[in-house]
Amino acid sequence: MTGSRVHAGRGFALALGVAAVVLVADQLSKAAITAALGPGSGRTAITIVPNLLQLFYVENTGAAFGIFQGGGAILTPLAVVVVAVLAIAFRRLIAESAWLSVALGLQFGGAIGNIVDRLHHGYVVDFITVPHWPTFNVADSCITVGVIILGVVLFLKDVSEPSDEAATPTVTRAGAPASDDSSNHAA
Repeated sequence: MTGSRVHAGRGFALALGVAAVVLVADQLSKAAITAALGPGSGRTAITIVPNLLQLFYVENTGAAFGIFQGGGAILTPLAVVVVAVLAIAFRRLIAESAWLSVALGLQFGGAIGNIVDRLHHGYVVDFITVPHWPTFNVADSCITVGVIILGVVLFLKDVSEPSDEAATPTVTRAGAPASDDSSNHAA
């Protein structure tokens, strides 16, 4: 999975392209839901799969899963800082694999989609409802999938790379590398 190295410029372009697609999909879906189910629409919900998947318009003034309700004044600049820090911290990773570029693009696009909502509306539009889970949106889904991909790729990378101990030869007292040959005894 991590073997698909990409040129840094292509990795950046891939991450940027994925982020742009996520941002557009997120904003279009939120606009459609606002028109169909938002204030003044006359409708409250759209059932996609009975007892499993429903679309329901929610104005989330808090963070993920509705925590910190009303904290938009703090959450918006915090989200901008987090996106900037992630971009700086992971700029090297996008050259390591296409998967990492996709993962980071999903996260950036989702974060920016929610930032746009906060700046434009003062809240984030959430609308996907499943049983036993807080209402979420396309941006939240992309962030989650991006984090999962990032975790899997980094885990597999860590597992596949040899440890420093295995790569370092054992040195004897005299300073010569140790030999695995048991017939070679040093006095």
